[in-house]
Amino acid sequence: MAVSGALVADPTFLFPFDQGCKNPSDIPLVDTHLHLWDLSAMDYPWLQGADNPLAKNFLLPDFRQAGNAFPISKMVFVECGRIPEQYLQEVDWVVDQSEKDSRIAGMVAYFPLEEGDNGLEAIELLAKRKIVRGIRRSPIFGHSGFLRGLELLKRFDWSYDLNVNFRQLPDALALVKRYPDQTFVVDHLANPDIAKGDWKTWARALAPFASMDQVYCKVSGMLTKAGAGWELSDLQPYFDTVMEVFGPDRVVFGGDWPVVLRAGTYSDWMAAFYSLSQHLSPEEKEKLYYRNAEKVYDL
Repeated sequence: MAVSGALVADPTFLFPFDQGCKNPSDIPLVDTHLHLWDLSAMDYPWLQGADNPLAKNFLLPDFRQAGNAFPISKMVFVECGRIPEQYLQEVDWVVDQSEKDSRIAGMVAYFPLEEGDNGLEAIELLAKRKIVRGIRRSPIFGHSGFLRGLELLKRFDWSYDLNVNFRQLPDALALVKRYPDQTFVVDHLANPDIAKGDWKTWARALAPFASMDQVYCKVSGMLTKAGAGWELSDLQPYFDTVMEVFGPDRVVFGGDWPVVLRAGTYSDWMAAFYSLSQHLSPEEKEKLYYRNAEKVYDL
């Protein structure tokens, strides 16, 4: 691995800085993609199986231990794939976690948007949980109920986390064009296949989003898409492309803990992220590290 987690106790050691440039540890960091789960509290079908390394509890003390070397000022909790009917239970559980750690300043919750107008009463009930800042539900392209449900988000000023793979980007582009006033956040860079190095196909599909001002991109999930043998050089062209397509005003950071553990530690990813962004100006770093996230998720 080109960047070792052993370095992260002092992030300023990772790379040299030009005179007058802020060290990364001087800039607050908003992690827009935190997961936590308690297997005794809710049901997570995707975590079943004794051979799944994530099939155990990951709670606040675990995250604090993983991230205590970094200046994380706020966090956005993202829904964790519990069974759909437990979505409100998950929100209430996250509210409880936020009372234990006030850095959990917002949540991207699950909601069955395909219910359309039939889900209005339920989504209004969800909106009473003030921690909710957005919705993540895998898109159902062309589904009339889903499209109507997506329209409902605007009345609550909620964003929509768009979790797609890069082959779905043409459909995603058509979707965002349909809703020019809705804020979208593309999760995990649209899940490029970094392990296979298919950069050109992904970059070509991502390029049209440059003109979609309501679409942001979350720099997250890169290690898991690169695989356990990743090198920093594998990640750099993907990071640079995202910065080129979306610009410094429409990119946010996400840790994706604990899913990141499939390919490295949280410290590994933080060390890589700081290195990937070392060439940015202090103003660009501030936008990427926290200002954009605070704007998108109203933190």
